[in-house]
Amino acid sequence: MFRQVLRFFASLRLAVVIIAALAVLISIGTFVESRFDAWTAKNLIYNSPWMYATLGLLVASLLAVIADRWPWKPRHAPFILAHVGIIIIIYGSLLTQLYGVDGTLRLPRSGEAVRDIVLQETVLNVYRSRTGENYELVTSLDVNFLKKPIQDDKPFLIRAKDLNFELLESIPYGQAEVQIENAPEGPSGSALRYQLSNANVSEVDWLLQRNPFERAEKQVGPVLLSLGGLWQRTPEINEIRFFENEQKTLSYALYSKENLQPYQQGTLKEGDLVRTKWMGLELKALRYFKKAIQKYDIKRLEYPTPTTRPALRARYNGHESYLILNDYIKVFTEKWVYLIAYQNKKIPLGFDISLRNFQKTDYPGSKKAQSYQSEVSYDNGVQALISMNEPLKYKDYYLYQASFEETPMGLASASILSVNRDPGRPWKYFGSLVMCLGVILLFYYRKTKSSDKTQSVSI
Repeated sequence: MFRQVLRFFASLRLAVVIIAALAVLISIGTFVESRFDAWTAKNLIYNSPWMYATLGLLVASLLAVIADRWPWKPRHAPFILAHVGIIIIIYGSLLTQLYGVDGTLRLPRSGEAVRDIVLQETVLNVYRSRTGENYELVTSLDVNFLKKPIQDDKPFLIRAKDLNFELLESIPYGQAEVQIENAPEGPSGSALRYQLSNANVSEVDWLLQRNPFERAEKQVGPVLLSLGGLWQRTPEINEIRFFENEQKTLSYALYSKENLQPYQQGTLKEGDLVRTKWMGLELKALRYFKKAIQKYDIKRLEYPTPTTRPALRARYNGHESYLILNDYIKVFTEKWVYLIAYQNKKIPLGFDISLRNFQKTDYPGSKKAQSYQSEVSYDNGVQALISMNEPLKYKDYYLYQASFEETPMGLASASILSVNRDPGRPWKYFGSLVMCLGVILLFYYRKTKSSDKTQSVSI
């Protein structure tokens, strides 16, 4: 019986089926990646039970073929080494899938230290507070709504004491349109819809405080607009500062570069027009809410684009709203203020890293980046240079220069590093070496056998 099972797994017929199944899965994965993205292909194909089952059958078949050659002879060495090498490579790939890290670091130009890696995996975090500040984490749930979407008849429930929050639908590729509304309850920040225009351009947008203690900012051409929050004058920039005065009405102040004092200030009501001295720009207040809340209207797309983000349709306190990735919904109950946040998962890097300097070289005669590099400081003052072709290796991590963020003025505001840790890499290298050794021995034994035949004929 054992011999029959061994022969079945070692049969050429099963090997052909396995190779065909792998070819089909890889083809489907390539198609999905081209139509969607690598993350979708990874979740739906490459990390699917079908792929793991097929690779498990391949390992079983390779082991059976090796065992079927028992008792082994020296001439079997190339054959055995080649098969063992494949098994080791598959084992290394499994370690990479289970324990590897592939994420990003955003290093701001301000030099602020970063300690966490942002992954593509997602979590639902629930925070609560009695006053609307100093939130504590209540629970954190790892979720993957791409692999396990929310079913219409099975809402995803989040409950914590007096909170009853339901997720009704998961939208993998959503295009969000922001909606700002008056907030009738609870501690909320303010919002200002403005128009900043001259004869050539017109910018219309919102400045929104997600809470009363946050400062909202937006760079528009040569000027920075800021609303509320803690503030200290930065004399290197032009700035329009909005704040609530002692009479609880909206005020503004205009600051020019190199000046700590405003050259113009006053109160601002809806419809008021303020002329600035920057490029003929005029500021107009279109709408102002003392307490505001941000909501979204989601357009569902079948395929991802640079503007799409995963989104969730939620129901709470008798009404529905949308929650998009890396944002939150604020829910008020009798005793608590809850924040339900849908976020990319973060894990500790194990050391601090900050940006000291960022350099970008453009192609001659254009604003397109030819190369860029980051000078970083990590682990208590150690300095290093990370460029597009020179990663930093430290504590099992490889840090690559991936991209950067720019302000509307063309200045780099942050450097984006890709972070990779692959515990399966040594095994994959070792497996490749074992396979190469098997191939070399195969040619050696063939050459030896050919020489023996030649000698036999000459005798």
